[in-house]
Amino acid sequence: MNPMRPKSPASRLALLLLVLALLSGCARAGDNPIQSGSPAPADSQQQATPQPTPSPTPQPTPSPEPTHAYPLYTFGTPLEESAPVADDSFFDSAVFLGDSRTEGLQLFSGLKNGTFYWARGMTVFRADSDEYRVFQVDGQQLTLVDALAQRQYEAVYVMIGINELGYSPQRYEQGLAELIDKILAVQPSAVVYLQTLPPVNDAVARANGLADYINNTQVDLFNQAIVRVAAQKGVVLLDTASIYRGPDGQLPAELASDGAHFVFSGYARWADYLRCHVMDPERYFYNRALTSAGEEGSP
Repeated sequence: MNPMRPKSPASRLALLLLVLALLSGCARAGDNPIQSGSPAPADSQQQATPQPTPSPTPQPTPSPEPTHAYPLYTFGTPLEESAPVADDSFFDSAVFLGDSRTEGLQLFSGLKNGTFYWARGMTVFRADSDEYRVFQVDGQQLTLVDALAQRQYEAVYVMIGINELGYSPQRYEQGLAELIDKILAVQPSAVVYLQTLPPVNDAVARANGLADYINNTQVDLFNQAIVRVAAQKGVVLLDTASIYRGPDGQLPAELASDGAHFVFSGYARWADYLRCHVMDPERYFYNRALTSAGEEGSP
């Protein structure tokens, strides 16, 4: 057997190059290069940056509703119906100011309590006129305002206006406002009630020869003035007109004597209305104080 001859250096080099070539091809076959446009893989261990929790927007605390010691009343609005007075002695400390309609209230309504200062032909312009001293008190001839000032009352009821219908509503309103100021000055502790004018019956008034200006168009304008004065001066508004107004806005013919005044039986409903429309004095002055405070605080 012939012994194997050692390989020459050249053959060893050729073999080494062959092995390296094979290894290089395998490496290229298993290569999976990352495309240049592909995003880098996310790090599964990376944590998101925590975002701060927004603080809640503070909500304003609602102001508590104001509490009032007495029910609120808006001056210039008709007083709501109240519990009727226990009896007519309630009016012992009341005074009624007016014209011939107030005369009828005293004579024919059944209301006998209270003081009555009325005069036929009385107007807001004559109430404090030296030329119209028609009230005799303690031997003195006094104006309506002076007579009112002779003693203090708990309630003052005012209905004056039927004789002024020939004037403009603006002039009547001015005269009424001035009269209310004088009443408030001489009766600071009284509840002042300002009453709307009951309607007339136009047809009956014409049939009885009353002046053309005595009509419901004018009455309505005067009542609007009365509402404004009640609101401006802070006095109670009584809508006495409502109890005499028919569906057509007229004083019903069966209640009309001459067209402007009532038949005798018609006055009772006026007294009944007064008996169940009463303002508590403490409520009255409480609301007047609120109104005054609001006026002082306004710009």
